[in-house]
Amino acid sequence: MRFLVISYDANQKRWHYDFVVAQSEQAAVQYVCMERRSVIAADALSAEALCNLAATAQLRNRRDIESAGWPC
Repeated sequence: MRFLVISYDANQKRWHYDFVVAQSEQAAVQYVCMERRSVIAADALSAEALCNLAATAQLRNRRDIESAGWPC
């Protein structure tokens, strides 16, 4: 499966966005954490979930998003 892994690098103080092919979200996160040794946190989103999130964002207008509060 394909995943977008979002991670934070403590040394560089920046976010990384990596596309990874792995068997699971956990395996994708583990791979990125092994490759980027100074990453302190990471999370994965499947390609399908990413597409669904993008579609939802396109359908919602600004007022709906602002009135929903956090989390959306």
